Amino acid sequence: MPLKTSSYSVLTNIYNHIMKRVKYDLWADYLFSIIEPYIPDEYIALELGAGNLNFTNCFHNYLQDIIATDLSSDMIKSDKKNLFPKVCCNMVHLPFFMEFDLIYSTFDSVNYLTSKKKLLQHFMEVNRCLTVEGIFAFDASLEKNSLKHVREGNKKGVCNGYHYTQKSEYFLKSLIHKNSFEIYADDKIVFREIHRQKIYPFETYFELLDRAGLYVVECYDAFKYKEGTANSERIQFIVKRKKQVC
Repeated sequence: MPLKTSSYSVLTNIYNHIMKRVKYDLWADYLFSIIEPYIPDEYIALELGAGNLNFTNCFHNYLQDIIATDLSSDMIKSDKKNLFPKVCCNMVHLPFFMEFDLIYSTFDSVNYLTSKKKLLQHFMEVNRCLTVEGIFAFDASLEKNSLKHVREGNKKGVCNGYHYTQKSEYFLKSLIHKNSFEIYADDKIVFREIHRQKIYPFETYFELLDRAGLYVVECYDAFKYKEGTANSERIQFIVKRKKQVC
């Protein structure tokens, strides 16, 4: 089998193994606890970067009217519970002509937008698709988190007949965090996947949200209830549309 570079193609076979330490149920508990005051009795929600819907299926305990989306058709098709409608789309060009009371993403999905132009376009698309009183909740990884993962070193494992290695690198000059996966079968590398994330400075999010016509209601140190700072590993935003001035 030839080497192939792709995004989440073969990785879907081992994704749950790689993410086995992530406690999706506790993540869902936390996210709902901070957004509950803003959710109306009748709502419709949009999840961006839903992946294989592991988080979405846990979030089902709190919210049911969700449309789940992801850029990777391989990932989104790997969900077998089929509790939610699923759409394969790019968060920079949302294919919706309707408004949502809640738009959210998890696990630093926004960091996969590796230019400020794309991140701004994403925020503008969110603005377009939010109801007047709707909220946008997302988290983002900061530099401290990248440096921590690099210190922890490379990872390896075995799952579904595949051996894999994961190498984490962070480039201070470009602010790019690169995760390189090599996946082996029969002692041969059969797939290589490289995922790049942009680790934006803390202030960049506020700047681009403002330019997109949005404002920050809350910025938490993720998984906590204290204020997030540039020294946080991960930050959690709750965002709303600016009021239109007549």
